[in-house]
Amino acid sequence: MSDRPRRLVILHSRSTPPGARHHMVAIIADRLAALGTEIVHLHGTGRFVPADGILVHVDLSVVPPEVARFAQRYPVQLNAGALDIRKSVYADGLLQLGAAHDGPVIAKTELNFGGTPEHLDRALASRLVRRLARFLRGAPAPVIQSKTDYRIFASLADVPADYFTPDTVVQKLVLEMAEGKHVLREYLFLGDLHYENIEQSGEVIITEDEHVSCLPVTPHPRLLAVRRKLKLDYGKIDYVMTGGVPFIFDANKTPGIGFSTDPAHLDADVLAMLDAFTGEVFHQLNNPDAGSVKAPIA
Repeated sequence: MSDRPRRLVILHSRSTPPGARHHMVAIIADRLAALGTEIVHLHGTGRFVPADGILVHVDLSVVPPEVARFAQRYPVQLNAGALDIRKSVYADGLLQLGAAHDGPVIAKTELNFGGTPEHLDRALASRLVRRLARFLRGAPAPVIQSKTDYRIFASLADVPADYFTPDTVVQKLVLEMAEGKHVLREYLFLGDLHYENIEQSGEVIITEDEHVSCLPVTPHPRLLAVRRKLKLDYGKIDYVMTGGVPFIFDANKTPGIGFSTDPAHLDADVLAMLDAFTGEVFHQLNNPDAGSVKAPIA
C-alpha cells in the first residue's frame, strides 16, 4: 500500500451551494480530512479530477446516466449505480385511483425532498417551458412541494383527483406507536455497516422529532432487498414496523443531519455511527484492491 495521502471526490448536484453542510457527508468529509484524506468537491461532471474514490452525492431522485459513466472512472465508488429513487420504484402500500382500500391514506411527493433539488437543478428556461406545457395540457400545478404539504385523508375516496399525478403518490397510512408517540425508523448504511436510527413525535407527519437511539442493527431482509433494488451503497431508508415486517416510506442517498453539523450539537450515538462510516470509507480508499464499497448480498 502506498504511503501517499488518498483523495476522495464527492460529486454534488450542480445546484448544491459550495460549502453546504446540511448533509451527513459533511461530517464524514471532515473526519476523513483529519485522517489525512484529501477531499475534492465537484459540482457536476464537467471536470474530472483523478482520485482514489468517488462518493456520488447528487441530490436528485433520477440521476442522469452520465453521472454513472463519470463515476466508473474511479477505483472505489459509492452510489455510482443509484440512479432512480422515486417512491413509485420501491415504496410499500401505493394506491391508484379507485383501488379497493378502506383505511386512511397519505398523499406525498413522488420525488425525494419534495422535488426541490430537481427544481433547483433545472435552468430557468427549462422550468418555464415545463410550466407552459402543463398550462397548455390543462394539468394542475403540483400540489405537494415539501413534506409540510403532505396530506392525510380518511379514505382513498376522499383524495381529490388532483393528487393523482405523475408527481404525487398516494400511500396507505401505516403507523407505529410507542408510549403514546409516533415512531419513525431509519435504516442507515454504508457498505456492510448497518444502523437503525429511531425518532419519535406527537405528530403523524414527523418533521420535528425526538431522538431515541442510533445503534448497530441486523437489517430486515426486506430493507436489504430495497437497497439492492436501488443499488444503494450509502444512504437511508425510512420505515415503520408492522407485524414484524418493515413498511417502507422513503429512501435517500444524501442523508441530512438537521440544522447543524457541529458535532457538539449531535447525539453521541449518531457521531459513533458517522465515525464508523468514516472508517469504512478510509479503509476502502487505502485498500483499492478490495474494490468498491458494495451493499451486502445476503
